[in-house]
Amino acid sequence: MAASLSDKNSSAFLRTPPAACPDDFLALAAGTAPRPMAFVRATGTATLETARDAVAAGLALPLLVGEAAQIAKDAAAIGWDLAGAEIIDANGEEGAITTAIALVAEGRAAGLVKGQLHTDVFMGGIVRRASGIRTTRRLVHVFAMVPPDGGRPLLISDAAVNIAPDVTTRTTAALEMAALLRRMGIARPRIAVLSATESELPAMPSSIEGAEVAVAAGAADGAADFAGPLSFDLAVSPLSASIKGIEGDNPQGRVAGHADAVVVPDIVAGNVLFKSIVYFAGGLAAGVVLGGRVPIILTSRSDPPAARLASLVLAAIAGQEEQE
Repeated sequence: MAASLSDKNSSAFLRTPPAACPDDFLALAAGTAPRPMAFVRATGTATLETARDAVAAGLALPLLVGEAAQIAKDAAAIGWDLAGAEIIDANGEEGAITTAIALVAEGRAAGLVKGQLHTDVFMGGIVRRASGIRTTRRLVHVFAMVPPDGGRPLLISDAAVNIAPDVTTRTTAALEMAALLRRMGIARPRIAVLSATESELPAMPSSIEGAEVAVAAGAADGAADFAGPLSFDLAVSPLSASIKGIEGDNPQGRVAGHADAVVVPDIVAGNVLFKSIVYFAGGLAAGVVLGGRVPIILTSRSDPPAARLASLVLAAIAGQEEQE
């Protein structure tokens, strides 16, 4: 739905976000038994509504970590009797993340969901080696951009965690997305490594590195196609790929115009891309951090309820991948 033209201060490109997570995306986690997820500092309306909706959708068994009395009060305010959830008492932001990490270590929590605490406190506790959350793999963030009326999502990495990822980190992102896409039912995922051109130009480092990422990822995973560098239009538009003559039975030909996922050169490109899809195309952004011992969900105060629920769907799928 387009923004009202009567609002002269709004861009005519703006679209209203979907009110609900599309059924076909929810169905991707239909075969997954709900697993205990620690909602870290689970106070406030947004966090508790997400936990309540997760129970109703059969996506999670919420462990509500935080000040017990406040959680109970806030749950009552939204009319939730906390059925299907458990409160784990903890004081303050540091206390909440420390308690949640302990739940993972004890095997009681199969994932972490950011609630009412600062991102630096949440991620700071997670990335400490002593937490046991980090593994030998690099932590990367993945968005699954879901069309407002359903349909094939487009994955993006990294738009939230790694500011200036090197070739190794972007290769990890490509491999994580390929594995996640197979869990989502894509038999042979197609991953595009983005730059502003399809040519390797020394003056444009992202184009040279894009080729390096594609080669490294292809050598590590023969069950997916990786192509780079590709510009965004060539990654997603069959018409653009046809006009440029990019075709053939090779990774670039198979990926061009049909990418299931894109690796962006840095966080700025990823942030602009995912927000453009959200605000200008009405897309739903489901996000999860991969590469750790358990899936991690980073929420934002601006996230609509549908996006929060979609992130739990993505975490449920990622949790299956982590189990194998």
